[in-house]
Amino acid sequence: MIWFWIALLQSRYTSQTRALLESQRGSSPLFPPVDATPEAFFQKVQKMRPAFFQNLFRAFTDKLKPLGTRCFESELPVTVEGFPEVYALDGSRLAKVARMLKVVQKVTKAIVPGSMEAVYDLRRGILHHLHFDPDGCVGEIRMLEKVLDVIAKGTLLLADRYYAKPIIWQALAERGLFMVTRYNKTVKKIRVAVIESSRSSALSFDDFIVDMGGSKSGTTPVRLRWVRIWGPRFDYTILTNVLDPKLLTPQQLLVLYRRRWSVERMYLTLKEVLNLNTLYNCSPAAVGQQVYATAILYNALRVAQGRIAKKAGIAPEMLSPEKLFPVLIEHYIKATELLIAADIMAEREHRRLPDLHEKDLEMDMFPWLRIRIRDHLLEKRSQDRRQRRYCKGRAQATSYKLVPGAKKLLLA
Repeated sequence: MIWFWIALLQSRYTSQTRALLESQRGSSPLFPPVDATPEAFFQKVQKMRPAFFQNLFRAFTDKLKPLGTRCFESELPVTVEGFPEVYALDGSRLAKVARMLKVVQKVTKAIVPGSMEAVYDLRRGILHHLHFDPDGCVGEIRMLEKVLDVIAKGTLLLADRYYAKPIIWQALAERGLFMVTRYNKTVKKIRVAVIESSRSSALSFDDFIVDMGGSKSGTTPVRLRWVRIWGPRFDYTILTNVLDPKLLTPQQLLVLYRRRWSVERMYLTLKEVLNLNTLYNCSPAAVGQQVYATAILYNALRVAQGRIAKKAGIAPEMLSPEKLFPVLIEHYIKATELLIAADIMAEREHRRLPDLHEKDLEMDMFPWLRIRIRDHLLEKRSQDRRQRRYCKGRAQATSYKLVPGAKKLLLA
């Protein structure tokens, strides 16, 4: 099943049924042979839990990590000795789907088929972990609880201001994790001590120790560093539970928080480049399968991106996934067809001349499969950026969990 999904994502077919017919004919080397009827196949899809695909994703990622190197984000201002792992956290919702299932045909609201919580490895440039929930309206705090147990002690996390809540800081402290976020103004603070203040024309900062949260009901406040950093064209207020300023200076905090946007770029690549915005099946089980299959393909392509950049002697971030990934997929399809054809020819020659020594086929024999680096470099973004538009329809969206009679579709 995972072979079928990976092939479907690379084939660019817009229909799962069309891909199934391709598998039944056996005319494409990408797809596995499928001898089931469409009805039996889609029943199998509905019965396979997304958790099974999540385990496949984790096993694949564990085997993939030794093949890659920590070549991404080489300019991170922290050392491996200080923080062995640096991850970016963020959640995202999938695009709404058509109301094709019978149980939701009378629902007037848009259906969001699921939510994702990503743990993005900044140094390796891949997804360390991904959690999918078929509830499209689930909160990010609940999603975060699903991924904390797979993060090693001593890891530094980068997150947006939504995560800057006392309950999350307490959960991180229990697990020995560190985090850098923007300040959430909805949470009250009490200044405890002043660490350092500095003023200059280029960069100024105030570094305080504060107690965040706490209430009359007896909730214990959390002790954090509150650092405001500002300059001619920026003004950030950052929180961290790294209380020692020698481990993370204000300048390092500024650079680190800006690197949080890497996880946003990851989501953009998943949805726009690898077509996760186009869901092939509306059922929650199939949506979860597509999410994890897309994550597997993303990690494989990112490792290839790192290797290509290392061979070219450039930083991996200089290569554009929007330009590179489609070319890598196209080259993989061509190489697969060439290798299969070469194997067939070698087998025929071996039958005709049994004493003939076989020679492995090398990709250097096919120069058209090479990649020209300058055609895949990342273009500098324009300073005139479009403002994000608020969508009223998004606020009226619902999920399968809230639709009467649809809970039976939600599989763990």
